[in-house]
Amino acid sequence: MLPIKKFYIDSRFKTSSSETHSNFTIDFPMTLLMPEDTGFYIEDVCIPHSWYPINAGSNYLQVKYFNSTPKDITIDPGNYSVRDLNEAIVAKMNAAYSGLGEVFAMDYDSKTNTIGIKLKTATAGTTFKIYTDNEFTVPANKTRSLNTMLKNFTEDSFEGTEVFRSGFVDMYPLRNIYLSCSGLGNFNTMSVSGDRNIIKKIPVNAGYGDVIYYESATGLDYLDCSHQTLSRISFQLRDIFGNIIDMNGAHISFSIVFSRVQNGS
Repeated sequence: MLPIKKFYIDSRFKTSSSETHSNFTIDFPMTLLMPEDTGFYIEDVCIPHSWYPINAGSNYLQVKYFNSTPKDITIDPGNYSVRDLNEAIVAKMNAAYSGLGEVFAMDYDSKTNTIGIKLKTATAGTTFKIYTDNEFTVPANKTRSLNTMLKNFTEDSFEGTEVFRSGFVDMYPLRNIYLSCSGLGNFNTMSVSGDRNIIKKIPVNAGYGDVIYYESATGLDYLDCSHQTLSRISFQLRDIFGNIIDMNGAHISFSIVFSRVQNGS
C-alpha cells in the first residue's frame, strides 16, 4: 500500500536554506518509504512567466569601433521589445565610446523584426564590428552572450554606410522549461545538456507576465521511485541549457502523484 497518493508542492514553503523559488528544497512532514513498483508523475503545474528575456545570463556583447580597443557592454536585464533592445544596445555602445561623441545609430526594421546598427556619420574607411562568441577576448563571456538572440555568427566588420543586421530576433526563445529534482526518481531521463534528473518538461504556453498552467496529458507518463525514502527533496527549474531560471521572486507550485505501476512499467 502506498504511504501517500498525492503531494502538493509550493515553493513558498521552501526550507530556509533554499536559494530561490526556482532552486529550492522541501521537507516532507513525515518520512515516506515507497514500495516496489511505485511510480510518480507531475501535474497541476502553475508557474508565472516572470523571467526576463534579457537577463544576467544573456546580456553581454563585445564591440569595436575603427582601430580603438574593443569594449565590453552589458544590457540591463528586463522585458524588451525588439525596438527597445535595439535602442538599448546602441545606447550602451555609444556610452562605451562616450569620449568620441555619439558614434552609433539604430536602424530597426519592424517588417523583418531585426535589429540594425550603423555609424551615425558614415565615413569611408571607418569601421565597427560586433564580435561573435568565437572572437571574444574573454572566451568565458560566451556563456552570457546576446549573440544567439541576435543570430550574430559571421565575423564581419561594417564600413561607412554599411549596417549590422541581426537575424530574426525572438524575444521569447524558451519553448520549454525543465523541472529537475534531487532525491526523487532513478535518473532515467536525459536532456540534450546531459541532465539526468529531469522529472517534467513544461511547455511555455503563456507570455511574459502571464501564468503557465499545465496539466499532465496522461497518467501513464510515470517515472520510477521504487524503494526510495522521501524526507527532503530539492527542485530546480532550468532552461534547455541547464541554467537555473531567475523567477524574480515569483513562486511556483505543482503536485506529485504517486501510483503503483504494474510490473514496474
